[in-house]
Amino acid sequence: MDFQLNQEQTMLQDSVRRFMEDNCAFDKRASVVDKGSFDSSHWQQMADLGLLGLTVPEEFGGMNCSAVESALVMEEIGRVLCVEPFWAVAVLAAQTLIASRDAKAAPLLQALCLGELLPVLAHEEADARGNTAHVQTRATATAIDSGRWYLNGEKVAVVAGNVAELLIVSARTSGKHDDEQGISLFLVDPKSPGVERRDVRLIDNRWASHFYLRDVEVTQTNLLGATGLGFAALRRGIEQATVALCAEAVGIMERSLWITRDYLKTRKQFGQLLGDFQSLQHRMSEMLIELELSRGMLHYALSSLDKGSAERTLALSAAKAHIGKSGHFVCGQSIQLHGGIGVTEEYVIGHYFKRMTLINSALGSSMHHFEQMAAQERTTVAVA
Repeated sequence: MDFQLNQEQTMLQDSVRRFMEDNCAFDKRASVVDKGSFDSSHWQQMADLGLLGLTVPEEFGGMNCSAVESALVMEEIGRVLCVEPFWAVAVLAAQTLIASRDAKAAPLLQALCLGELLPVLAHEEADARGNTAHVQTRATATAIDSGRWYLNGEKVAVVAGNVAELLIVSARTSGKHDDEQGISLFLVDPKSPGVERRDVRLIDNRWASHFYLRDVEVTQTNLLGATGLGFAALRRGIEQATVALCAEAVGIMERSLWITRDYLKTRKQFGQLLGDFQSLQHRMSEMLIELELSRGMLHYALSSLDKGSAERTLALSAAKAHIGKSGHFVCGQSIQLHGGIGVTEEYVIGHYFKRMTLINSALGSSMHHFEQMAAQERTTVAVA
């Protein structure tokens, strides 16, 4: 895979950077956060720019771009700490809908690309800890009608759940709570009877929701894909979303590093610029090394998306584990090098650390992915 940007990708990067800096910069986001981390005018502009349908096939009204273009957008989102739910809607939900290969997804994707629908994946559960197959929410078929189910369970920390207009809910129609087989996907109106929503504001100033499902009635018209075969769509959507998070993390690390560099070049201590102290120069060098290593891991993850399942899983776990660990180091050291101002709410640098903390915990922490890599290595050794 060639990671030198072509002319079209460079133009995309430049236009997204201008849009983000003009509309979603840190000093402009307070009002957006107060509105639930969503601004309808910004969202429509993203739709008009083609960003919402960037990786959606042309037949559904999208731009049919690759994960590389999506990563470019996510990196720019990370640079400015944009709180709009681009990742939750235009990456995670969109890719899950595409992977479902269901005719029902077509009009939903078309509406998503136009900015007219906000679908969100409601999959995460309290005890999942990064395991995609972990689903305890149950879809119980009625004795009278096998094409009718009642959903019962809980979905936690659903990013953008507060503004969602449609939920893609994972529920188990058969099997044990961590089986890959037996997971089905249902399209649920968040205002349906039996759906209770509790909104929470996350430490990075994004909003998420807990959903409590109590005998929520669904039928075949709500079913996305085949009964019990929803895991493949979930896995593909989460894989694409994992790469997007890694790209956002690289943008966060890069901007955090250069803000810190500029601070060290202007702040004085004991009559000297902080940047003149050799120990701090060494610290900055270590941060730069971790940033560039993370960029390399992002490229590794992007190049793995068309590989076989085992190789792809290993690459994504390696990238997520490394970038989460490196991001924690870079953003944490940025605060340390700023001193007391680094932890104030009004100054930006602490917010990069907060966002990086959430990225590290989303879709499996670094520790989870290190464990996945170790388990895969043990399996490989045992087979050999």
